[in-house]
Amino acid sequence: MEILFSSMVATFVIGLSFGAGACMFTCIPTLGVMLLSQDIDAKEVARQTWRFNAGRMSAYALLTSISGLVGASLVGLLDIAHANWIFAAMLLFSAVVLWRKGKVVGCSGGARQQVRAGLFGMGFAMGLRPCAPLAGVMAASAATGSLASGLLLGFSFGAGAVVVPQIVFGIGLGKAGSEIRSQLVGRQQQLARIGSSVLALVGVGVGMGWVSL
Repeated sequence: MEILFSSMVATFVIGLSFGAGACMFTCIPTLGVMLLSQDIDAKEVARQTWRFNAGRMSAYALLTSISGLVGASLVGLLDIAHANWIFAAMLLFSAVVLWRKGKVVGCSGGARQQVRAGLFGMGFAMGLRPCAPLAGVMAASAATGSLASGLLLGFSFGAGAVVVPQIVFGIGLGKAGSEIRSQLVGRQQQLARIGSSVLALVGVGVGMGWVSL
């Protein structure tokens, strides 16, 4: 138990350093665009950021728990191209939702559910594309030979990875976004469609292998 706890602390720290670096910047053309393109308040920005991060954590936990169950890291079995297609599909789905609805706050409950699903799916698909730190956690999970231990290591890594992005996007962008949108009163639909176009371009780039996030 002490070894598992120490491993969880270590994976949390690894996730924290990863989330504060490359991972956070990767979220700018995806999560950042999605949040700024909607007419939502700071609390809703925080909630939507959490949905995205929950998707990432779920993907990390899935990969590490399966690695622990089979006793082997899944890195060699994963096809990054397939993961990119899933990620691209979720980006395009989110782009369509933004383009059609414009102001998310004023849309129907079904549309809000689509946005939530899109954010969770974007995060989940992003998490299926293993980076070097996650590959190390998957290898550690495989060494335990336990689904439960792999699950705990995945969640501890994910928890560390989402702390900084949750603060930067969920809190910082929530406040900054309100100021930006106040300067663009009456142009929300145009802003949403610009954001939608950016998401679509990134999605096509990821799917074709031209963009690596």
